Amino acid sequence: MHTGGAAVGDRGYFYAPTVVFGLHQNDAVIQQETFGPVITVQRFTDEDEALRWANDIEYGLASSVFNRDHARAMRTSRRIDFGCVWINTHMPIVAEMPHGGFKHSGYGKDLSMYGLQDYTRIKHFMSNFEDQLRVDRPQPLIPVGPGAQAVPSLW
Repeated sequence: MHTGGAAVGDRGYFYAPTVVFGLHQNDAVIQQETFGPVITVQRFTDEDEALRWANDIEYGLASSVFNRDHARAMRTSRRIDFGCVWINTHMPIVAEMPHGGFKHSGYGKDLSMYGLQDYTRIKHFMSNFEDQLRVDRPQPLIPVGPGAQAVPSLW
């Protein structure tokens, strides 16, 4: 541990911001979803190893990619199996963007229009009005497209 890791105050469950390094891929703090002001640091040999390690966990809520080369950051972000990837920042959450994880980090999305889908049931209706066609009065004709012939309205 580089810094932090201690409780703050005598009430609640508050911890000082914590940086943990010198970790291995199978360490619990890497493999589990750790919430709180905690960041883990791992050394890697190349981009492929970093991506393999990032994706080699059961969770995928959110991640951040920091890099001066924006094209490289975008390329690696596409390969990360996380529901939210921030580039050169961490945790800017806005209502217009969907937020939610992949894998064991939950189902669905919060925020944005995508967040409403889980609360929506879509129903499809089709009806045959053939028996209700009114023949007691002349039917208006409605064209159905360019060059098409008009068809009688059902109303």
